[in-house]
Amino acid sequence: SMGRLTLHVLLSFAQFEREVGSERVRDKMTAARKRGKWVGGRPPLGYDIDREKKRLIVNKPEANLVRQIFDLYLDRRSILDVVKELNRRGLTTKRLVSRKGNVTGGQPFQATNIQQALANAFYIGKTEVNGELYPGEHEAILPEEVFRAVERLRKENLRERSGPSRKGADALLRGMLRCRACGCAMTLSYTEKNGKRYQYFICILAQKKGYDTCPNPSMNA
Repeated sequence: SMGRLTLHVLLSFAQFEREVGSERVRDKMTAARKRGKWVGGRPPLGYDIDREKKRLIVNKPEANLVRQIFDLYLDRRSILDVVKELNRRGLTTKRLVSRKGNVTGGQPFQATNIQQALANAFYIGKTEVNGELYPGEHEAILPEEVFRAVERLRKENLRERSGPSRKGADALLRGMLRCRACGCAMTLSYTEKNGKRYQYFICILAQKKGYDTCPNPSMNA
């Protein structure tokens, strides 16, 4: 009994030390981000890592691409239209080569890539911590008025699309359907007309890259 008690006490203290160490690391990284420092990870589109100074520097060709994304969204007012135009121009996501020679990125754009870029306050020279913005050490790519204009437009589009939850009780085939044309999974969506809701399943490929990428993008629920 005494041996088991001693073992449990030692294990409890070991777990306590691990948790305290994790909390200290998180607090240190949070404090560094609040000071505008880059704390590691994959750099966003438009920036590279200066490993000597441990900070982000502007990648000029990618910075020009970031400006194109914001200008296209203000002009087209649709993320899918931006995706289609960027892919039509042959542009791709950020391409990275690790120290071991592994290549990631360099893929055609999808809607999620554009959503993340449009919401990234890094492009106006700031870092975001727990919803608060702090001045960053890196150089801004965009004027703040452009970023705010895109932010207002995104909120307007979100209000236009807002409505009851899409998880309808009649979505019995959720997670079971796949598109016959391209083999991708299909997800539930809906549209409203004259106060009546029409549900349909849509191909995820068409949802991410545009409706012209799949010959059979939707099916009545």
